[in-house]
Parts: sequence; C-alpha cells; structure tokens
Amino acid sequence: MKTETPVVKYLADYKAPTHKIETVDLEFHLDDTQTQVFSKMKITPVNGNTLELNGEELKLKSVKVNGEEFSNYKEENEILTLTGLPSEAFTLEIHNEINPKANTALDGLYKSGGMFCSQNEPEGFRRITYFIDRPDNLSVFTTKIIADKKDYPFLLSNGNLIESGDLEDGKHFAVWNDPFAKPAYLYALVAGDLAVIEDTFKTKSGRDVKLQVFVDKGNEEKSHHAMESLKKSMKWDEERFRLEYDLDIYMIVAVDSFNMGAMENKGLNIFNSAYVLASKETAEDRNFFGIESVVGHEYFHNWTGNRVTCRDWFQLTLKEGLTVFRDQEFSADLNSRSVCRINDVRNLKAAQFPEDAGPQSHPIQPKSYIEMNNFYTMTIYEKGAEVIRMYHTLLGEEGFQRGMDKYFELYDGQAVTTADFTHAMSVANDNYDFSQFRRWYDQAGTPVLDITTKYDEAAKEFTLTVNQSTPATPGQPTKEPFHMPFLLGLLDSAGNDMTLALKNRDDQNDLDRGLLHIKADTETFVFANVNERPVASLNRNFSAPVVLRSDLTDEDFVFLMANDNDDFNRYEAGQALALKNIHAMLKDENHQVDELFIKAWGSILNDNNIDEEFKAVCLSLPSMIDVAATIDIPNYRAIHEAKDKLFKLLANTYKLELASIYNDLSTERPFKVDAKAMGERKLRGFALACLSTVEEHKELARECFKYATNMTDMMNSLSVMVNENLPGCQESLKEFYDKFKDQTLVMQKWLSVQASSCDDTTFDKVQELMKDEVFDMNVPNLVSALIGSFARNKVQFNHESGRGMKFIAEMIRKVDAINPQSASRLAGAFNDYRKMPADLKEIAKAELTAIVESDKTSKNVYEKLSKTLNS
Repeated sequence: MKTETPVVKYLADYKAPTHKIETVDLEFHLDDTQTQVFSKMKITPVNGNTLELNGEELKLKSVKVNGEEFSNYKEENEILTLTGLPSEAFTLEIHNEINPKANTALDGLYKSGGMFCSQNEPEGFRRITYFIDRPDNLSVFTTKIIADKKDYPFLLSNGNLIESGDLEDGKHFAVWNDPFAKPAYLYALVAGDLAVIEDTFKTKSGRDVKLQVFVDKGNEEKSHHAMESLKKSMKWDEERFRLEYDLDIYMIVAVDSFNMGAMENKGLNIFNSAYVLASKETAEDRNFFGIESVVGHEYFHNWTGNRVTCRDWFQLTLKEGLTVFRDQEFSADLNSRSVCRINDVRNLKAAQFPEDAGPQSHPIQPKSYIEMNNFYTMTIYEKGAEVIRMYHTLLGEEGFQRGMDKYFELYDGQAVTTADFTHAMSVANDNYDFSQFRRWYDQAGTPVLDITTKYDEAAKEFTLTVNQSTPATPGQPTKEPFHMPFLLGLLDSAGNDMTLALKNRDDQNDLDRGLLHIKADTETFVFANVNERPVASLNRNFSAPVVLRSDLTDEDFVFLMANDNDDFNRYEAGQALALKNIHAMLKDENHQVDELFIKAWGSILNDNNIDEEFKAVCLSLPSMIDVAATIDIPNYRAIHEAKDKLFKLLANTYKLELASIYNDLSTERPFKVDAKAMGERKLRGFALACLSTVEEHKELARECFKYATNMTDMMNSLSVMVNENLPGCQESLKEFYDKFKDQTLVMQKWLSVQASSCDDTTFDKVQELMKDEVFDMNVPNLVSALIGSFARNKVQFNHESGRGMKFIAEMIRKVDAINPQSASRLAGAFNDYRKMPADLKEIAKAELTAIVESDKTSKNVYEKLSKTLNS
C-alpha cells in the first residue's frame, strides 16, 4: 500500500527564487560509476540568507562558501538547505559524485552505450549537481570536461569552445562557455567516440556558423538529411521571422537511448537517433519528413524557448505551442501546405481531442501537477500551437509578425509567462483586446459548435446560427464561452465564393478574408444580398480547434468535396460522409453504403487536377479514434470490421482505376525526398493497400516487397501483408529480420508493424517478440515500438477477455522500475477508462488500483493512473 501521497505543485503558489545564481563554473571528471562534479557559483541574495538547492541521487562531498569550508546545511527530501549565508554576493562551491551508468531513468547525466549524455528538461539538472533547478533562474555557464582521450575523443557542452588540451594519464579536457544566460534545463554535456559530419552556414549578417552532426561511427551517410534540414531551418527563420543564430557553432548529437524526440539545449541539441538518421534503404518518407520537422523545431527554440524562456513549468506552452506552430509553418512552406495542415489536424483529433475528453484533460496552461514530465502532452504542444495559430488568424500575417517582433524586443533574455506573450501581441496591434481569448489558456476541453443554416429566398438572406458549448472536464464542470476566429465561405452553384456582407453587424472589417468572431454562447450572422442558396464552407483551414456539427446535407458534402477552394474542407467533407456510413454500418451490418459517397470518393480518385499526396489523404477513411470519439461506449472490434468492410467495398468498386494508378506510379524513377516524390510513393502505397483486398491482387504486396528499392515501399507492402495476413507475410517478415536485425531503428518498424495488427494472434506474437534478441526493455524506443504499439492497438488492448489490459498493466509495473517516463506513456493506454464496457472497466479498475496503491509506483505513473481512476 502506498504510504505517502506525492506532493502537488500549484501555479497559484509561485514565488520568485530567494537567490540568483549569476554564473556557474562546472568541472566534470567523467567515470562510469563515480563521476566527480565540481561547481563554483556566484550567487546574489534576493530575499533572505537561507538557500534551498535541488538535488537527487547525488553523493555530497564538500561545501564551501567564499573559499571556506561550510557546515550550516542539511539534506532532506531531495533539498540541500544552507542557512546563515552572507547577505551580499558570495561564492558557493560544491563537490558531489554521481553514477551515470546506474541512471536508467535517463534524466540528468547518464551512459547511452559508450557515450555520456545528458537530458535536463524539465528537472534533470538536479541529478547532476545541487542547483536552483527551475526555469526562472538564468545563469551563464562555463564547463570544463575531463575524460579519457581514447574512449571519449569528443567532449561537448553548450556555447563556444574556448580551450582544450591534453593531460597526463591519457586524459584530455575541453572548456566551453555559453555567453547567454540560461536556465539549467538547457544545459547539456556529451562525451564519446563519435563520427561527425560538418558544414557551415553564413548568416544574414555575414557570420560563418560551424555546423556539426555527431552520430555513431558508420552512420555518417545517414545524417546528411538532418544537416540539410538544419540549414533549411536557419535560412527559413531568417526569412520568415528575421531571426538569426547567435553562437559560432551549432551541434546535433544522435543518441539511441533518449526519453524525448530531441532537446533544444543551447548550441548543443541532443536528438533521439530516430530523428537524425535516414537513408532511402532504412527510413520511410514519414521519417524524412519527421527529421526535417524536428530539426526545425529544436532550432527554432533558439529564440522561442532559449532566448525567451518560461518563468515556471506551468508556462510550458509558451515555448512549445509557439515553436510547434513555427515548425508547422516551416513544414508547410517547404512541402504541401494543404497536406501539412490536414495531417496536423488529423494528429490533433487522433491524440489531443481524446486527451481533452479523458481523465488527463488539462488547459494548455495547467493549474497544478505532481510530476512535470507528465505535462509534455498533446494539449501543451499541439493544442498550444492551435492557440498560436488563432492569434495569427485574428491578426493576419503582418499583425502576427509585429507581435513577434515586440515579444523579442520586450523579453529577450528573460523568463516570462503566457500573459507576457499575449501582452506583446496586443500592444503591437493597437492594444487588441485578448481578454476573452485568454480563456483558451485557462479552460480545458474541446469546444463544440452546433451550426444551423437558413436561406430566405425572398429576402436574399442567409442566416448562420452558431451555438458553442464545452463539455465538463475534471475540475471544470462549467465553461465560459471562448473567443474563436471562424473562417468561412459561401459557395454558389458554380463553386465560387460569394461576396460576404453582414446585416446589422458592426464586425465587418474581417469579412474580406471570411473571418467571423465567435464570442457568445449563441451567435447569429445574417448575410445580405445572397442571390441563391449557398453551400457553407465552415471553419476553413480548421481556424478554430473545435468539434463541428452542422445541418449540411450529404449533397452539400459531395458538393464541397468537388468544389471547395479550401483544401482542408474538401478533405473534411469526405471524412464526414465516410463517418456517417460507418455509423450506419455499426447500427445495421446490412446497411447499403450511400451511392453518393461511393461516387464522390471515385471522383476524387479520378481527379487528375490534384496532387498525389493530397489525393491519398482525401481518400483515407476516418481513423478508429475518430469513429470512437462519436460513440459513448465504443466497440473497437466492430469499428474495425465496419471500416474494413467499407474500405474493401471502395477498393473493389474502383479496382481498375486503382490498378492503373499503381502501375503508373510503379515505373522506375530516381529516389528523391521532395513533396512530389513522397506524394507519389504515398498514393502508390494507398493503391497497394486497396488492391491487396481484391482477390486477384492478393500476391501484389509480396511482389512489391521483393522488388522494393526503398524503405517506404518495403514497409507499405509489409504492413499490408501483416494487416491482411496475405500470402508471403511470414517469409517477408523473416527476410526483413535477417536483413536489418543489426539496425535498431529499422527493427523498431518490424516490431511495431506486428504489434499493431488487429488479428487475435497478435497478443501471443508480442509475448514471443519480447524474447527476441532485438528487443531491450531498457531502450525507450524499443519499448514504444513493441509494447507501446500494442497499447495503442485498440482492438487488442480492449480484447474481450481482458488479456490486453492485464498485459499492459504488467508492463507498466516492469517499465516503471526502469524508466518512469516510458511507463507513464504506457499508462496513457487506459485513458479510455470512462468509455469502457462494464466488464472491461472492472478489470482495468482492479489492475490500476493495484498499481496506484503500490509503494513501488513512481510519481509519473501514480499521477496519471490516479486521475484515470478518479474520472
């Protein structure tokens, strides 16, 4: 039984630090199990002469104040408290010891293979040395690293290299200085025997910046895409936001064992190797795209996160929501803007909307937390980015850029709040009133817009009535109305946008770009001079992150699929029609799919005026999560079967057209990583998935696999064979294994594709795969690939026997003992607890209660699962 309830931290309790650490000089003597850490800090008292420093898993050796031994301290509850300190500025020296090899939590300084590596966001630096480990304590860091030269020829830290040299006994040293004050979460250290590729970038002011990407030896050729992505990021940020890099060197290091995707440490970004390494033989197109996006994201943090940082961790969306918006815009500018926007929203609906509707629901600026690592969520990142996008929609590109300029002008070098960002946006735009808009920061949940329309032919008026509501969420039973930008168009019978004019309204100024402001529980907009009944294109480009319900007819959706000049709404119209048919099939297995939808789907398939990637996206069916979100107690097996039946109907109806597309895209062409080439491979893969459900094409996937010249085609075919249990499946899995078993990143794909199958043999297969030599419970990527994929497998996790839930509960316990962050991510599998059928809910309740009440459970897992049970 858990005897101590973890402490809850509240935003309302924020107090500024009692002391300011102006500078810190660090010296490391690296050793696998006994690394010695010496810190020398220049500290200025702000409020009092008692100083509290954070420290976890540290062995304290000595404390000195102004060069003299100091004994007025005590260690308790992971806090080192020093009393009777000088009232004027003083120097504090601390010597402590750490054990990097034993640090399986991968927070602080740890060993990854033969490399020393650090991860300090949000609170990892306290595992390195005693410090005021909070983001509003900004210090200038200088680091000296001493290590064996043969084993660790590269010694890296933040900033610029200012000194290096050899020492006795085969050791050497390097000294790094970062001239920009930063919080400890941005500190980094890497030491290892690595390979490096180098390049340079000339900034707009003419400075040459040295660029380096460090990888394990033998992976040099797989790191060039990351380097090119970095140069594109630097150029784009100068052109789009007028932001220039500020150090002499920029480094990226790829690490196999890493809890996050990547980390924006000042000048020394540490990346999960999955977001650095790529070649056509080992990486899919989505990996190439992901690398470009993540490299951009971490680089853009240099200004939105590093130069201007967070006052406290409740402000996390200040840097993450803003930087996700920036990386989304970067991707959209370099690729298909329409497809990027559709994919961003699909991601939001698949992961963040369920989070908003579940036990972990929280505002983008949370009010409390137990374990900060649990708040690196889709809400903070992706919904936070949607809130930033709404600023952009409200103000327009020029107004938003004025706001960004003002933000850096006011707050460069400071730790600030989301309110400060809003203030900058406001004062740069004639004191724009964001008071109601700020509710997006404080209220959780996904708003619902119910829209009704009416056309008065005699008066030539079209009326749009909007009702907004937000479901209750934990701790917030009632919600105030949001201020949301709502983009729309009214299409005439020829598919052209009508000129918009509102009757008896003062808010006319934004109508030229189709912008309405939704502010009240109920809003009515009457459009004048409408000469025919229009078809309304609502919430264009997903201008507000809401659930939209309207009285549009099937005929209206078919019309929008064919005619809307907003690509996002063309896609959304198709999704709405597909969802309606899936619902009907769930109610009646003999339901005849609407011919309107079948024909509309075919018209998109045969439309030669749209690019291949957009076509593939528009033809896709709603995800299982999309369907489940509209059902009180979803039956995932039934949803899977209904979707499968609809997919096969469409494939068989258009098998000739699909075969023609597949064959046309199968002609040999050079491998390129650009929007057109990736779009062609995506559509070819979609056509393959369709055709593989057609009897006469059952062998096609095996043939594609045998002759694939890139990983995208290979994984497209392997996924189809596994999911459909097609001829050649087992042979292909073995051939894949034999070819790539020594490449961890590639084997993650092999594990994931098998754990994701909805077939009932998957459960036993996963148990078998856990015993394979390619799987390692200590590597977060592998845990996510195999166990995480099974946890996300809705059909098998929710198996009628309860075996899926019991298995994941067991894995949460085992992984929690190794890496609480990985275990916490697995715990998210139970977020559907409230929507489970009664028998499965009882099983889940028993398993979760046992975990929550165990004294071995980490804060990470306790917080998530206790919220789940309380929901």
